[in-house]
Amino acid sequence: MKLSLLFLSVGFILVLLQTTLLHLLPLGPFVPDLALVLCVYLGLNHPTVGAVVGIFVLGYSVDVFSSPVLGLNAFAMSLVFLTAYLSSRCIWIHNPLLSAPVVFFASWVKGASLMMVWTLFLTMDGLGIGGLKYAFFDAILAAILAPGMFALLKRGQSYVEELRMPL
Repeated sequence: MKLSLLFLSVGFILVLLQTTLLHLLPLGPFVPDLALVLCVYLGLNHPTVGAVVGIFVLGYSVDVFSSPVLGLNAFAMSLVFLTAYLSSRCIWIHNPLLSAPVVFFASWVKGASLMMVWTLFLTMDGLGIGGLKYAFFDAILAAILAPGMFALLKRGQSYVEELRMPL
């Protein structure tokens, strides 16, 4: 229970940072997708029903704060979680540096799913090479931030687990 509360609070802090303060960075239109890194971490290390619901709520909260269309990020984050969970059966990541390629791939999964839904149900204006460029830079930023965030999440998880153990 404490671990779920930790991940829930971290998720909402990341959404708050991602939708407000990180727009002030001099990266132009590119904002690091911190919620994606948490999604991959939970998909690799904590594939539970609570994590699935939490990821959907996290994606929906990103939609509420920064997307003109509700549900796109919720769908994409759920798909990323599923991809990370299915890949966790084949790979074992114990080193935070190895998380960067997984997050890079997961960011491409999210970008491709957003582009697919966008082209199927909405207009295609502004998609194409610009969308691929944005997806690439988004994936690079997420992959750069992934090792540090994975290490922090692992440290918080071990701290909560130590609190749970009786002396």
